Amino acid sequence: MQTYLAITLLGQDHLGLIERIMRPIAQHKCLIHDSRIASLGQQSAAVLLVSGSWDRLTRLENTLKLLAKEHDLALHMVRTEAPAPVEAHLSYAVDVVGLNTPDMTHQLAQFFTAQGIHIRDLATMPFSSPNNATPMLNLRMQVDIPANLRLALLKEAFFDLCDELNLDATLDPVR
Repeated sequence: MQTYLAITLLGQDHLGLIERIMRPIAQHKCLIHDSRIASLGQQSAAVLLVSGSWDRLTRLENTLKLLAKEHDLALHMVRTEAPAPVEAHLSYAVDVVGLNTPDMTHQLAQFFTAQGIHIRDLATMPFSSPNNATPMLNLRMQVDIPANLRLALLKEAFFDLCDELNLDATLDPVR
């Protein structure tokens, strides 16, 4: 029987860190189901969902604890269940570009939450406008839209919000 383990790691970014995290997962013959790894300033962050037999995950947990101690990594692990089946939904990609303001991400998250839409994935990437160094933000989301939600009305409300916030945006089905 497969058991699942959610893992988060945070530590000083350096060459080879990702490989050091992946090595024990492979050595203990665990399977990576989902992962996000990013450089955040001078830190690296990893979030993974792995599965394996109970005893393999126990060995993996012990190995990761040693790795975390050796490389001064913040480590958190939680045993979890297989991802729950989701209700009928449409997977959509959201891409937004605009001025990097403190509330932009919150307002977009609030909009989708108020519509009963699950945000499956969210990533932000700041950049500077090439002409004048204005701080900009590229935001990407994958959202699960309930199948019974009227897409035309959702899109109209979303684009109205983006116009109000002066954001350039797309809302397209994931293909």
